[in-house]
Amino acid sequence: MLTKLRTALTSVKTTRPLVLNLTNIVTMDFMANAQLAIGASPLMSVSNDELEELIAVSNAVNINLGTLDAPFIERCLKAASLAKQYGKPMVLDPVGAGASRLRTTAALSLLPYCTILRGNASEILALQNIAHQTKGVDAVHTTDDSKQAANELAKKFNIVTVVSGATDYITDNELNISFNYGSPLMPRVVGMGCTLTAVIAAFAGSVANPYEAAITATLYFSLCGSIAAKNNHAPASFQLAFVDTLYNADETTLSHCYAE
Repeated sequence: MLTKLRTALTSVKTTRPLVLNLTNIVTMDFMANAQLAIGASPLMSVSNDELEELIAVSNAVNINLGTLDAPFIERCLKAASLAKQYGKPMVLDPVGAGASRLRTTAALSLLPYCTILRGNASEILALQNIAHQTKGVDAVHTTDDSKQAANELAKKFNIVTVVSGATDYITDNELNISFNYGSPLMPRVVGMGCTLTAVIAAFAGSVANPYEAAITATLYFSLCGSIAAKNNHAPASFQLAFVDTLYNADETTLSHCYAE
């Protein structure tokens, strides 16, 4: 697995994929810095008028529903349709699906255009209409609770589904894998899930196979969380160290953490 990770990460750093992010205003800075740290090139937009031009030159599209209203949903649908038209991978983060009808409906309307879906367990369950209980944007279910729903969404929409949490689970309904890396500090930092989605989008812009892009991005993200937490024991210092680790992590450090 580390060989696949090394190949994928080298591809990101070499090709410097341009990722168009239509995202929330709360964690935009964190996501952009994470994409820059791994070697990608983030681009944000709030205008419908430039979407087609930007998608034409982008390598991937990241759509995040963290802060949404009717015009934003319309912009996302237009971007998703254009991404499909231009053959660009679209990664969707259904933030807060299940917390409100607006969020759940918006996410469901985007799924037919999606390449990779990344959510927490409660969001994934809500999209499969199994459970609607959430705590705002936080999960109240475990990854194990959502594995069947993740598989069913992957099959129904022909996508890769990533469930993130204490255990990360990635599936395309035929293949699946789980990781147990990361840190308990990660849920203490606003936008950690959003930033994972942004990193997955960067990998999707460089790695042709969506399943390989999702598993290598998620593994790298989780390993960097484990490494950053070793010498940083509070949320603010951890967040800074995490971005630095995304930038600095070498094969030796990753191998040691992977073997532990």
